[in-house]
Amino acid sequence: MPPAIIILNYNGARLLGTCLSSLRQLTVPAEIIVADNASTDDSLAVLRTQWPDVRLLAFERNWGFAEGYNRALAQVDNEWVVLLNNDATLAPDWLEVLLKFAEAHPRAAILGGKLLFGQPGNERVLQAVGACITDAGTAFEVGWGERDDGQYDRPRRTASVPGAALLMRRAVFHELGGFDPTYFAYLEDVDLCWRAWMAGYEVWVVPQAVAWHHFGASSGGRASPFRIRWMQRNRYANMLKHLEWPTLLGGAVTSAGYDLYRVLEFALRGEWAGLWALATGTVDFTRSLPQVLKERRNVQSRRRRRDAELKALGLLAPALVAFREYRRLAHLERSRRAATVES
Repeated sequence: MPPAIIILNYNGARLLGTCLSSLRQLTVPAEIIVADNASTDDSLAVLRTQWPDVRLLAFERNWGFAEGYNRALAQVDNEWVVLLNNDATLAPDWLEVLLKFAEAHPRAAILGGKLLFGQPGNERVLQAVGACITDAGTAFEVGWGERDDGQYDRPRRTASVPGAALLMRRAVFHELGGFDPTYFAYLEDVDLCWRAWMAGYEVWVVPQAVAWHHFGASSGGRASPFRIRWMQRNRYANMLKHLEWPTLLGGAVTSAGYDLYRVLEFALRGEWAGLWALATGTVDFTRSLPQVLKERRNVQSRRRRRDAELKALGLLAPALVAFREYRRLAHLERSRRAATVES
């Protein structure tokens, strides 16, 4: 049975054509599935009239990213499954490259490739070549904003790969319990990859598999209040679920300083929506504490790798590393905005 490519869609009619067209060029066969989260635009009409060969799963409500994919994966039995954003496109050999690599690496449960901003034909600027997780519960993409000059072209183990375009073994996904449904959006891919590493599996990035992504096209950019809120809530959940107590205590101290910095940054810039989103995300986490603690017991009971091993492998970095990356990305974003205003 060929792999299944599942595209989660919500009001993405304007994006689906480009995404689905790229899949027609794949060098290996695949079953194409669109799981629609109760879109209110004309997504369903577009799919039924223009893409009748695509399998459509029409949900009755918007389940978000995590639970939306859980429900979609419950309806497939393919050995391999691709998760693909509706604002992403794949190079023709993306799937072939990853499948061949996975065949030679049986412990590889989740794989991703080189993810570039924009679309084919644009200047080659990296969004991610894998990602590193931190004891602040978040992750930062390797190479974000850098020009792609082949500096990351060696396949390697990585802590996480973006959910915008990833390949995984369906059986392992279900063994791990799928996505945490309380992660409505953001960091659910980090959570899944983290659990895979803890359970004894491996996550790989294979840069020869290339994809493009219109970052933020489906849910807002890096500075959107929606993203800030869910990133805050879910990074705290990641910390509590995954870290051993000594690592958690150290990460919590640095995380508190990180939050204080962000509060001051938002306040001094008058970015009140961002400040409110940060506070709301923290409150959301506090309200979910009983459920997160229950999940912690479940996750820790399956642990096969200690935090020390993840650190030795270069997968788990201190929160201070993430803070430096946050400042670098903030500088890049301000420079981008300034260039946009000047043009």
